[in-house]
Amino acid sequence: MAFAQTQFEKFHTVILLGYDENSELRDRRDTLLKDLKDRISPDAPTYSHFTQGSYALSTGVTALNGNPDMDIGLSFNCSPDDYEDPLTLKKFVSDALTRTNRTVTIRRPCVTVTYLKDGEPTHHIDLAVYSSNSDDQTQLARGRDCDPKAERVWEASEAKKLTDLINNQFKDDDSNQFRRVVRALKRWRDEKIGHKNVPSIGLTVSAYQWFSPSYDSVEGKPRDLIAIRNLVDKMLANWNGLRLVVELPVASYADLFERMTQIQMVDFKSKLESLRDALNEAEGQPDTHEACKILKKQFGDDFPVPEKTDTTKKTSAGVSTSGRSA
Repeated sequence: MAFAQTQFEKFHTVILLGYDENSELRDRRDTLLKDLKDRISPDAPTYSHFTQGSYALSTGVTALNGNPDMDIGLSFNCSPDDYEDPLTLKKFVSDALTRTNRTVTIRRPCVTVTYLKDGEPTHHIDLAVYSSNSDDQTQLARGRDCDPKAERVWEASEAKKLTDLINNQFKDDDSNQFRRVVRALKRWRDEKIGHKNVPSIGLTVSAYQWFSPSYDSVEGKPRDLIAIRNLVDKMLANWNGLRLVVELPVASYADLFERMTQIQMVDFKSKLESLRDALNEAEGQPDTHEACKILKKQFGDDFPVPEKTDTTKKTSAGVSTSGRSA
């Protein structure tokens, strides 16, 4: 059996994206927050900021298209009732951040700041605007300039609560494996899915619900191949008729795959089945070199393939899927 654990960990080191791995994006973030503080209208209410999305969850991956992003939440100290049109707050943010060296766009869920080099985008930062209602539930400002007033709305969205839930779901080595598995699935998605309707948060919440840590029962070493395979099996087993439905565990409780067309959903399922089969085939290989050749076809060129002469070794067959103590 070939588990290719060393290669999975090397792969993770190559694809992971976090604060320490992208100093330019981190510096841009700090500059944006300073500009916002210094230039926002005095008519705007006070606010605090927090990191959300993959940076807050430590599940970011390097972008294949070279255009990484970061998500920031801006929590304004006001009630949604104070700003019936949430676009007002988003314009405060947009006006403060507009500069000649970047483009600022008000999108429905956020304000996006994009940085360009030679006319091509290099990275972008999304700033989501929130306030809290009388029940202390955070509400997201949705709407653009071109939207009619009826479509400029406040929508329940508990980004901080979601971050806390996911970050506290697993501990220590289990948490580390969880993040490796999520990052591997994201890179697989980028390699294999030819559209943008399989969102990263959908894969992350799928793992939040169905990931089970896997270790060698003899030596206690992690087995990422088995953990990924078992998660994919769970996703396929939870297909609801023609679709996979994965709901946010916090408000707005939306189906994270709802934007996928039926054709895209069929393709998604087929690609997951191919991934499962490849993982099973790789596990059955006696040679890690051959196993990694199979895995590379799924995860892309960043997945390492060791020299054949170094990989024909006896491996332990004992695997536990319920954590180190099992």
